[in-house]
Amino acid sequence: MNAEKDDPLSAADFYDMRRRWLDYICEVDRLSDRAFRVGYWLAKRMNGEDQKCWYTHKQIAKILSMSQDTVARAIAELEHEGVLIVVRNHRKPNIYSIRLPFFMR
Repeated sequence: MNAEKDDPLSAADFYDMRRRWLDYICEVDRLSDRAFRVGYWLAKRMNGEDQKCWYTHKQIAKILSMSQDTVARAIAELEHEGVLIVVRNHRKPNIYSIRLPFFMR
């Protein structure tokens, strides 16, 4: 069960998964502080209905007072760790959703 499936989790299940996801990324020593900060910010903007959020690197950078390059590196780290799903759309904001690593295995 993950955020890519056609049958999304119920809102309550999603919020529980998001809580566990936030706990997990807080404890992963392979993630930088910037990756945790960006991941936390993105996850808190996802709702239980569609379980995704849409933001550009520019928007995230401005809100978090980071450079766009720092945001891009943080998102790449989260993707590499297998905890963030990013759907890139040409000339549109990326779509972000979370994935717990043990759901993938």
